[in-house]
Amino acid sequence: MTSANKKGALLFVSGIVLGGLVATNHWSSQEHIQKQTLGSVEAELAEAKDKLQATNLTLETLTTQLDQQRTDAEKLAEEIVVKNGEIESLKASISQQQNQAKNSTVELEKTVETQSEAIAKLKKRVADTDYLYAERYRLTQEVNDLRERILKDSHKMELSHKACEEYKKGNSWNRVSQQDCDDFDEIKSKNDALMTEFDDVSADLDRIKRELSAFDAQQESERS
Repeated sequence: MTSANKKGALLFVSGIVLGGLVATNHWSSQEHIQKQTLGSVEAELAEAKDKLQATNLTLETLTTQLDQQRTDAEKLAEEIVVKNGEIESLKASISQQQNQAKNSTVELEKTVETQSEAIAKLKKRVADTDYLYAERYRLTQEVNDLRERILKDSHKMELSHKACEEYKKGNSWNRVSQQDCDDFDEIKSKNDALMTEFDDVSADLDRIKRELSAFDAQQESERS
């Protein structure tokens, strides 16, 4: 082999070795870059997983809170329904009580009016009764007084009548005169007037007694 051939072969081998070294360096650099890129990607993936996990935890927490809020809302809605029912029941009860109170007031007013009328009638009856008792007492006294006066006048009239008759027959004695006949006529006239008054007063007394008897009978009927 000539020196030229040796030199060419050496250069060829050197080129191959140098190319191998360059290729090796190139691939080493690419692998390093890829490893760096992969590490960066893995780091980003891990960070994304952490963020996703945190997001999932937040979502779970929000879901739990939302479920609790929904449960609370449903419970509150049920309570509101119950309260509304209680309110409606209370309104109905108040309305019923108001109607009962109104009816009671009307009945009470009627009762008061009836009792007032009854009291007024009773007062009038008591006043009338007091008047009747007073009248009965007065008329009784008057009848008794008239009876006594009539009896006295009747005795006087009897004496005057006897003397007058003796005078008219001519059997009179000194004290018998026409005056006895005049006295008899006067006494008889007064006695007749007293008798008429006695009859009138007695009739009034009988009427008062009948009214009192009717009142007593009515009182007894009301008590029974």
